[in-house]
Formats: sequence, structure tokens, C-alpha cells
Amino acid sequence: MLLPMKAGFASRRRIEAPAATRLLRNPRALRFVGAFMARSRPELLSAVAREVEMPLSSAWRMASRLVACGVLRVHDTTPRAGRALKRYEAVAQVLFVPYEAEGDRLPDDVVRRLVGMRVEEQVRGLIAAAGITRDGTGATSWGTLIYTDRRGQLVVRPDFEAGRTPGLLRPNTPAYLNFYSDDLRLTRAAAKRLQIELVALLKKYKACEGPHLYTLSAVLAPRVRGGVRERRTP
Repeated sequence: MLLPMKAGFASRRRIEAPAATRLLRNPRALRFVGAFMARSRPELLSAVAREVEMPLSSAWRMASRLVACGVLRVHDTTPRAGRALKRYEAVAQVLFVPYEAEGDRLPDDVVRRLVGMRVEEQVRGLIAAAGITRDGTGATSWGTLIYTDRRGQLVVRPDFEAGRTPGLLRPNTPAYLNFYSDDLRLTRAAAKRLQIELVALLKKYKACEGPHLYTLSAVLAPRVRGGVRERRTP
């Protein structure tokens, strides 16, 4: 879910240079920059490379490119034998890339890049949780389900052979869920109520203070095919 920006950002930077906008189309570069933006102080490349699971040699090249195009900057340098230690930081707490600066990149492409980054992280968590559930319930037939739904659409998804996770909602299994529906039949008023309820539910659990970290994504949108919003067929 895309939430409003936090208030009180100290600095913003408009990014329009072609080299920078091209680089920020890369999900790995976005994640790399995000790791610096999330910090309140400058950081060594080695720490960020470990966090984003990038080889240090790749991190050096990425940092050099981001510094050259004005997205990162070197905060300070500590001389030593061999390569000097440099601490880097983002040039601002908020970067804004206007759509016109992205050339032929459409606004929806920006959303796709962000969703792709989030999905990568969530898939790892889903697989780990499903493995724990499988081991705890004795279910061993776990793989890829391939079938067509009631509208004839091909569906390919990881799941248990039975077609549903055994004991998914039992108290002793991990809390995880992978749910998608593209056939909700709602009035505009009902869709708006659902939107409001989802936001309220997320805010409720965001206020909790627990020891474990979870990821959650929610997307609600009219179904569109070929640039045309679909309506229910009588």
C-alpha cells in the first residue's frame, strides 16, 4: 500500500539528469539508494552492501555511478593503507523524478518497479513460513500448482498439493497469507468502503509494538484490460 509521506523531511531533491533517471529505473539501484536514505547518518559501503545482499565490488561500482549522477555523495574520507574509507549519504531525504524526465517511461512503470522490489522480499518470507507450516503439519507434497480458473485464465502458483495450505489459520502456524482476487464485483460505494476499511485496519496494526517484523502489501484497483476499465458482463 502506498502511504502518505512522513511529515518533516528536512531536504528534497528534484532529479532530472538523464544519467540519474536511467539509473533509478533499476530496482537494485533503487534499493541501494533506499538503504542510505533510511539511515540518519552517513554509512560505509560494506554495511549497505551486506544489507542489500550485493557484492562489495558491485557496491563500489554502484556508488561511483550514483555519486557521479548526483544521487549519493561522499560525506567524509578516512585515509588508510590501501583504499581509503569513505562514508556515503543520500543527497536528500526525498528524491523526486518528474515523469517528463523519464522520457517514454509511463507513470505505471514507476509503480511496477516498486511493487517488484517489495514482492521479491515478500516471496522469501512466504516460502520460509510455508516451509515451517509444512514441517509442522506433516504435509510433504509441496510444489507448483498449474490450473485454469473458472474464467479459463491460467494460474501458476506455489502451494501444497491439496490446493490450500494445511492448518493455515491454526494458532501454532506462522502468520502469512498470499491472496489475490481479480473478480470482486462491487459498487463504487462498496469499493470505497473497502478502501477505507483496509486503511483503518493497517493503521490499527501499525500502532502495535511487537518484537517481530512482517511485510504487508495491499492493492485495490479497478480491473483494466487494454486501457479500458472493465464492467461486469450481464
